[in-house]
Amino acid sequence: MNSFGKSLFLIALAVAALAGCGPDSSGESEVTVAGDDTAEHSGDWCVEHDIAESACPFCNPDLIEEMGWCAGHDVAEALCWICQPDMVAAYKSVGDWCGGHGLPESRCLECNPSLAGTPADREAGVPAVHDDPAQPRYRRAPSVICTTEKLAVNFEREAVAAEAGLEFAAAAVQVLSQNLECNAVLAYDGNRYARLAPQVGGLVQSVAQDLGDRVAAGDVLAVIVSPDFGAAKAAYLQAAAAEALWIRNFERESDLLARGVATERDLLEAETSLAESRVARSRAEQELLGLGLSQRQVDEVASTGDTSNRYMVTAPFAGVVVERQATVGELSNPETPLFAVADVSQMWAELDIYEMDIPHVRPGQIVVLHVAGMPGEKVAGRITWVGSQLDARTRTLPARAVLENPEGQLRANMFARAVVTVSNAHSAVVVPRSAVQWEGCCNVVFVQDSVTAYHPVKVQLGPASGSLVEVRRGLSGGEIVVTQGSFLLKTEILKGSIGAGCCEAQPGS
Repeated sequence: MNSFGKSLFLIALAVAALAGCGPDSSGESEVTVAGDDTAEHSGDWCVEHDIAESACPFCNPDLIEEMGWCAGHDVAEALCWICQPDMVAAYKSVGDWCGGHGLPESRCLECNPSLAGTPADREAGVPAVHDDPAQPRYRRAPSVICTTEKLAVNFEREAVAAEAGLEFAAAAVQVLSQNLECNAVLAYDGNRYARLAPQVGGLVQSVAQDLGDRVAAGDVLAVIVSPDFGAAKAAYLQAAAAEALWIRNFERESDLLARGVATERDLLEAETSLAESRVARSRAEQELLGLGLSQRQVDEVASTGDTSNRYMVTAPFAGVVVERQATVGELSNPETPLFAVADVSQMWAELDIYEMDIPHVRPGQIVVLHVAGMPGEKVAGRITWVGSQLDARTRTLPARAVLENPEGQLRANMFARAVVTVSNAHSAVVVPRSAVQWEGCCNVVFVQDSVTAYHPVKVQLGPASGSLVEVRRGLSGGEIVVTQGSFLLKTEILKGSIGAGCCEAQPGS
């Protein structure tokens, strides 16, 4: 077997070891709990970090994922100095201990407020150091305790990089805007849409408007002959007449009492009757208002004595007739709408936000819709509302955007693909997705120092766009990073050499 073949064979063994293949086919590993007094005497002792070797997360970063998260103290269980008291000595051994506050310096927000991120970071959704590891890996902040960056990978020969198939790319600075996509359905603006039913039952005498007709506020849509409507007008006129009569009677009794002809009892009875008549007139007036008449129309009934039984269904605002159920000669009732009118100059886009995207969406963000029925055209709007309850069936969150529709091209119930602008255009460092590796507690990229030397850099990632991913922290742009083959370098720093005589991992200078 030649040298290159031997290297590939040993690489395969290293990858198998990562997958849990080896002498113990179960893939399980034993973890010695910190604090075992016999560890130092049994040879299981990390002299460098003053803790049991099998429990040292600095030497065994896999422990961080294996042991999980300590929810009670908001830290990885393997790094929890409260649950694992021996970790205090380990932190002190690497100079990471805040004696004033009794916790690791790298987690002390009082001494290092920058650990919580800048205001701009928080607005952009960049996670702080203490974020829950249940988040997707791409959103996790680099662990400040991780010592990965102190390692370096060195090839013995310049030809090894080519033999192993390593490929490279430069970390570039580009102008990016973070977007997310979701499904959307167009609908009428709920504040400018009305389904109109008569307030009284009756016979449809005439229909004045048809589907698609444009109407102004107050335009008559249909006329209904309703005996109940005529009776309501008559009751109002009767109550108004009674009130006028009792006003005159009260004035007469007041005059008679002043001249000593009437008694106070007569005046009190007249005043009582006047109050009752006013209540009856007010009740009859409210009934007419409830039937859809305006105050001006009620006053006209009083001044003209109109008792007509012709009820008018009118448009409440300017718009377009989008539904019609009225038919001449049919009986109508308050439970059955005869028309629907909508102001189509403005529409709603009802968005379905995927659960993982919910933290990024808020009112005020710009939305661009690609409407299925309008290929090649884009419609812009702005989010005005984000729901508070997920759909139990689709696991999506409803949101709403307002769209201008001056030419009326948008139609209700059209399907669309919505692109929400989460952050505005900004300069950002980007690398190919293949350059990023998760090494157990951090996302890292491997920067080329020379043809034979490489070192890992912990990075804070932003959103991905196609084959590129944003790097918010860790790179400044211009660095040469490993793309194809970066997994092999991660294997090297985690498991040692990827091949005898091929390369070696050693502490960086």
